[in-house]
Amino acid sequence: MGGRTYLLFAFLAVLLLGSLSSAQAVPDLLIDAQAIDSEINFDEVAHYQVELTNNRDDKMSLTVPIPRNQWDITIKPYIIELGAHKSQLVDIYIAPPQVVKAGVYSVYFKFNDNGTKLLDYKYLHVKVLEESPVVEAKINIIEEIEAKEYWSEEFLVKEYSVTIMNKGNAVATGNWETPITQMSSFFLTSEGNELIGDRANTRVSWNYEIPVGDEATFSYRISYLPLFVAVILILVALSMLGIYYMSRYRLVKSIEKKKDGYISIELAIKNKTGKVQKNVVLEDHIPVPFMLSREFGTMKPSAVKQHKDKLNVIWKFEELQPKEERMLSYKMKSKIEVEGKILIPAAKLTQKEKGKKPIEVFSKIKQL
Repeated sequence: MGGRTYLLFAFLAVLLLGSLSSAQAVPDLLIDAQAIDSEINFDEVAHYQVELTNNRDDKMSLTVPIPRNQWDITIKPYIIELGAHKSQLVDIYIAPPQVVKAGVYSVYFKFNDNGTKLLDYKYLHVKVLEESPVVEAKINIIEEIEAKEYWSEEFLVKEYSVTIMNKGNAVATGNWETPITQMSSFFLTSEGNELIGDRANTRVSWNYEIPVGDEATFSYRISYLPLFVAVILILVALSMLGIYYMSRYRLVKSIEKKKDGYISIELAIKNKTGKVQKNVVLEDHIPVPFMLSREFGTMKPSAVKQHKDKLNVIWKFEELQPKEERMLSYKMKSKIEVEGKILIPAAKLTQKEKGKKPIEVFSKIKQL
């Protein structure tokens, strides 16, 4: 009976120990630190490699804040993304302050989840073998700069420059920024600059490194001239298209010099509208010393009028049907031999409507 009781108690003890061990929680984050170089002199850097393992079933985002002390600490990477049950190595470099005594130092590191919740911590130990020498003299580093800005504005052009002078006793480094509009950035010309900011706050930025007693000048130029020229060309093109498509008529005058000494003139007119046009008069001018030949094309002129310095040939059309085109022609010849070039006047089309301003269309002036 006693043996059976002993076996029963032993069995219950094993079950209790098993349940206790299974109930022990597995940490979300497992930290394993390995010293690469933990014993250093005062002017050296200790190096640790820390292996972080995510024991969760989902992704983990970690940050390792840099401890607030006089030691120079570098953590690579600073932000860690760990997948479920994944591991990653983090390098930690620890350098002692400028003045340090020999001894063993412990540096406390926190490992936070999503930047706020503390998951775990770790002490890393650094042994300084040799203390730093006593520094009796201190050097005060003064970094002082003086900047002079210049602006100039002319028609469609804006210029800016800044001269930065190093008045201190150490190399001056930094960046200089000046605001511009977002639209201006498209027409900006500058060297060594970069654009930063957003639509509401665009700035031109230059990085500088100026030796003691030296200076650096940065500048930019904003010119709207290309935009202005482009707008003018577009307006001219639109105006020409508007004149062409809004005009009721098309009038073209062609000149051809024949072998027999005569000059052939062709006039082409077209009603570009979808309506019947009435009371249309076409008039062409024959300058002195040319005389008119009686060889007309498809339609004889309605009238020929003699003036002191020219001869007018006139055609009258009671109606021009929608989209109708007429071809007229005649010949002329000079009374005397002409040397050099002669300008042939433009033909003129006129339409008068009661109560409205007369419509006038001219062909191009030709050169013979």
